[in-house]
Amino acid sequence: MNTTMPGTAHVNVTLAADGMLVLLLFFIGVIGAWWALGSLKWENIVRQPLSGQAQLLRFFLALVGGILTVLVAVLLLGSIQLLNGSL
Repeated sequence: MNTTMPGTAHVNVTLAADGMLVLLLFFIGVIGAWWALGSLKWENIVRQPLSGQAQLLRFFLALVGGILTVLVAVLLLGSIQLLNGSL
């Protein structure tokens, strides 16, 4: 007896693809933010730029950059889907 509703396999594949895209964009955003934060003169911001605390601050700022990248991408993808009439 098949208990799944028709079309749910398509929805599951779409959700999985969207989730993978979001994760990929998050990692790209984190790496890009980490790279961009590396060009800052950390001597002007913290006393010991190579300390663990400074690196942790850079890491958290890179995470924020990754989250912002995902938010922008989700807004763009949602807008495109609205314009196409998919939603």
